[in-house]
Amino acid sequence: MAQEAQFAPFCYPMPGYSPIHMIYRYGGSSLSTVTRSGRWVDAYRHESIEFVVNQSIWMEGEAQFADIILPACTSLERWDIGEWANSGGYAHHGVNVVNHRVITLQHKCIEPLGESKSDYEIFTAILTRLGLGAVFTEGCSELDWVKRVFDSSDLPGEIVWKKFCRKGYHVVPPEKPELRQPVDMRWFAEGRRKDLPEPLPMPSQYAEEFGMGLQTPSGKLEFVPEVLKRNTADNPDRPPVNRYIPSWEGLRTTELTERYPLQMIATHSRYSFHTSMDGKNSAVNQVEDHRALIAGHRFWLLRLNPTDAAARGIGHRDLVKIFNDRGAVICAADIAPLVTPGVVKSYEASAEFQLIDFAGETIEIGGCLNILTSDRSQTRGTSSMAPNSCLVQIEKWQNADTFKMAARRRRKS
Repeated sequence: MAQEAQFAPFCYPMPGYSPIHMIYRYGGSSLSTVTRSGRWVDAYRHESIEFVVNQSIWMEGEAQFADIILPACTSLERWDIGEWANSGGYAHHGVNVVNHRVITLQHKCIEPLGESKSDYEIFTAILTRLGLGAVFTEGCSELDWVKRVFDSSDLPGEIVWKKFCRKGYHVVPPEKPELRQPVDMRWFAEGRRKDLPEPLPMPSQYAEEFGMGLQTPSGKLEFVPEVLKRNTADNPDRPPVNRYIPSWEGLRTTELTERYPLQMIATHSRYSFHTSMDGKNSAVNQVEDHRALIAGHRFWLLRLNPTDAAARGIGHRDLVKIFNDRGAVICAADIAPLVTPGVVKSYEASAEFQLIDFAGETIEIGGCLNILTSDRSQTRGTSSMAPNSCLVQIEKWQNADTFKMAARRRRKS
């Protein structure tokens, strides 16, 4: 059953399989969005990886570690068809966030700039070299595939192709009441077979007696999960019944707080999501609450309480070094009583990752706060990040003046 799969041991490489020798990275924002991002740098530089290809629109994050960069064009330079807020099986019912369904034709506004190509063109060129181009394209261009997707849907019954091309979108009318999905869990409450489709159903969900109950050993709601009782007896981090467990890296961790007395909290940014909208020389970079322009460089902001700032001689918009045993990041101080003493607040998912050696120390100046977070799971035996269990220290950056002088010299030259 699916619940048991989470307890299956994994190893790398799996028996009978070869280790990885090459990485083909299609875009990506693991640097800065995944905890302890520095391990990705170590992975790309590992001697077992012989070659790295990165297919990206922007020179961000992992692109700088590639042997070959395949420049991809933006969505404004290629044809496509899609649905607002629909991300497939990754987020079931994602269209609900806009309260209606809208199918859009992504018009190609301009030809790809520079040497960039659309993803479809890049994959076609590679597969043509391998003698599989015709198999991949089936003789179709990007626009041909858009038309084929259109024809394979219910859209032709709602709007003709030419009108769809001119208009660029189609608002899907509400479903008739008799075609709407059943209310979630009503089948279980009424003791009927499951009639609510799942985005990625397991075979057992619609077979024999499993179709009559929940996917638990008892088929009922379990306040004490049988699966956890059976598999986690030796794992105190994951008891069958939820209970409070003190953080393994928090303000009660006395052996760490002597060196790193501040708790760092890093959430999604108000102005960017993962690496979308950040960096890329966009206007968002000019928002003062997002980045601060100091010595010609736009630094990520780090908010701290006035009490903590005064104790360290830090002023508003001073350059500060936030660090622990995992790394160090240079940020611009944002002093405000909006955070409690002992806590510092920033945002993860900076699109810029700039690891540099400056004045004898290795620092990151792009804003990658996830260099500092631990890659330890929330609980043993699970795949889960714990980014806010992170202790740090902050100090006024001693090399700030040297950095500013070097920046002035670069501008003059």
